[in-house]
Amino acid sequence: MTPFNIWPVAAVLLLSACISKPQPVPAVTTASAASATPAPTEVVHTARYTLVSLTPEDTLRYPLRQITSHNLVISKKTPVITRGDALHTWLSGTGYGLCLPVTDDMRQFMGSPLPDNQRSSGPLRISDALQLIAGSAWQMSTDEVTRTVCFQHSPQTLS
Repeated sequence: MTPFNIWPVAAVLLLSACISKPQPVPAVTTASAASATPAPTEVVHTARYTLVSLTPEDTLRYPLRQITSHNLVISKKTPVITRGDALHTWLSGTGYGLCLPVTDDMRQFMGSPLPDNQRSSGPLRISDALQLIAGSAWQMSTDEVTRTVCFQHSPQTLS
């Protein structure tokens, strides 16, 4: 009688126990499949391994939403940094300007000194930094046609 080798039989039994049975796949309707997939994004190759989206970012559409930081230093020429100076610095490079200070309140606002703790701030969104510099007594508004930023007294502070 020849000895029986049990190892091949044991291996087959072990492997067959590990194989899972195929599960039925539920049918997907075309309406739910279309809503589950996001819209395709157009991309272009700019280098061998670099893809760039052709959809503009929000900071290109809305320049005041850019995140940046500024450090305003006091020089011998300007020993006091005013709020107007700080607002001009934060708006530089955005394409936006400030409304002209036509009222006495606005001239006083633009000429008032910037608090020391606001000379070095960021990273912040530019719109948030402008409102921070203005303070709670002023309400910021933008005119997208002329690309100007204006400040008016806040309704809460007028009473």
